[in-house]
Order: sequence, then structure tokens, then C-alpha cells
Amino acid sequence: MIAVITTLLTFYLSKNNIITLLIAIEILLLTITIKIIYIGGIYDDIQSTIYALLIIILAGAESAIGLSLLVSYYRLRGKITNIL
Repeated sequence: MIAVITTLLTFYLSKNNIITLLIAIEILLLTITIKIIYIGGIYDDIQSTIYALLIIILAGAESAIGLSLLVSYYRLRGKITNIL
């Protein structure tokens, strides 16, 4: 729970830095995935593991899309500061 609160606080405080926002979203998704795997292990449930793998795949796709948008923006403008 502390990791989720810290990640949301980082997300809220770093509005000007887009890379920090992407990292905060990734940490939040990975924290939730670890919790899902842990709870699935307690109840011996395979569906939670499959769901966690789906979340990891979506987080990777989100990272790839976010970084490609960042590179495109940098090539267009020449700087990344103050995107939002």
C-alpha cells in the first residue's frame, strides 16, 4: 500500500517531467501485479497469474508507446521540458 501511495504522490508532484510520469505509472502497474501474484499464490489460483501476465504485457506496450511519443516529440521540438 505504501508503494501505491508513493507512486501516486510522485505522479502528482512531477507534472512537468514526462519521463518521471511514465516511470511512476510503470511502478504502479508492477506493484499491483506483484500483489495479484501474491494473492493468487495464497489461494492457489492460476487465473491471477494469467491476469498478472496480461498486466505486464500491457505495461510493456504502454512503455513502448510512451517512449516512442517522447522520441517523436523530441525530434519535432528539440526539447522535452514543459510538455504538459
